Amino acid sequence: MMIDEEQTINVVDAICGAGKTSWAIQMLNDSEIAGFGDSTTTVNKYIYVTPYLEQVERVIKATKADFFQPNYNDGTSKLENFKMLVALGKNIVTTHEIFKRLDSSALNEIAQEGYTLIMDEAAQVIEQLHNIVLEDMELLLEIGAIEIGELGKVHWLRDEVGKKHNSKFHDVRIMAENDTLFLQNGIAYYWTMNVKAFEVFDEIFILTYLFDAQEQKYYYDMHDVNYEKYSVVLNEENKYELIDYDVTVEPRKELYNLLNIYEGPMNYNFDYREKDIDNLSPTEYEKIKKFQLSSRWFDKAPSTDIAQMNKNLLNYFTNVSKQTTKDLFWTTLSSKANELSNKKCKFNRRGNRENDNFLPFNARATNAYANRTATAFVYNRFMNPNDKKFFLSRGVEVNQDLMAVSDLIQYLFRGCIREGKPMDCYIPSERMRNALKDWSEYKI
Repeated sequence: MMIDEEQTINVVDAICGAGKTSWAIQMLNDSEIAGFGDSTTTVNKYIYVTPYLEQVERVIKATKADFFQPNYNDGTSKLENFKMLVALGKNIVTTHEIFKRLDSSALNEIAQEGYTLIMDEAAQVIEQLHNIVLEDMELLLEIGAIEIGELGKVHWLRDEVGKKHNSKFHDVRIMAENDTLFLQNGIAYYWTMNVKAFEVFDEIFILTYLFDAQEQKYYYDMHDVNYEKYSVVLNEENKYELIDYDVTVEPRKELYNLLNIYEGPMNYNFDYREKDIDNLSPTEYEKIKKFQLSSRWFDKAPSTDIAQMNKNLLNYFTNVSKQTTKDLFWTTLSSKANELSNKKCKFNRRGNRENDNFLPFNARATNAYANRTATAFVYNRFMNPNDKKFFLSRGVEVNQDLMAVSDLIQYLFRGCIREGKPMDCYIPSERMRNALKDWSEYKI
């Protein structure tokens, strides 16, 4: 398939397991780039960005060409090593964490060298900054060191301010000079990825699923970045091929039927407010159910509700699904995981996932749980209210239900359904269960 030659970002939007990464590796191996040990100049140059180091190793091993991974080298940082590799025109595979730190000089170097970007999974493109003191920013405004421009972008004006590394304004200056600092509603500051990161490449491929639910999509809309969506299929020659986006090629119904989703009293026995159901109007009752197990619900829930959910998890995996700790994985808000953990649902507070069976609800690109036959998703996902306002105030609509089901599907695909095997599921949020069903029927 021929890709449009205009500077339009190509979004390969395909369900987990459809072959997005395999297609990318196939494209690399079919391209005219230097092979292993070949010192000749590459015809095509690639930067491959992926969430995890294990995926970095996969790309290095699976491609015929030399790919280099930025490392600490002779006292230099990974970022400086990345810049050196770009200057040498090397093919690079790195993580999202390194990519988000690219500054203007690195982006300029990429533009000069002429690279193609392959980004596996959508990137983190915005982040609220909690370490910026509003009084300091007001001072910078008063002395004319900064000004607030279009979309709330912070521009740096005075060269003599914040120049030294030990200055408390140095980090603000760096972000402003890199066009990555924005003011939101006069009270909050956000880091955003420099939009230039998606303008300096000769061609760009984003490998993801349900792109319309991703903050990266909203970020593109905010900056008027053009993108086209494609599906990936296996053709008659047993090769992966991109086609115009077609949601019907996804086996949603078949995958949904692999999920043995719990329906029973443990979906409704954990909210103290429902004990007065007879005194609630239908509208009030539906509103309560809509927000059960959301972040705000967890903030307000009494200890009795948390204790009941703990019992539900233990009961479900002991008496309903009847799984051992090695056969299951589970998730909730990380801040509540310790309170919900029990002898079935393990949680290591130090973040050592090898000693538990907890998986963050927004996990991506890991196959470590592909043999797990049961799971629990104890969370009702909504966008952070401030992040939502960030986009809405800039004229960008967001789809919270699609975002919720996107995270849920990605999470479920860490388990054995990615191998086409049935999986038991406890999803106590009615909103999340309904969104998943709507997804299976192509309604969202």
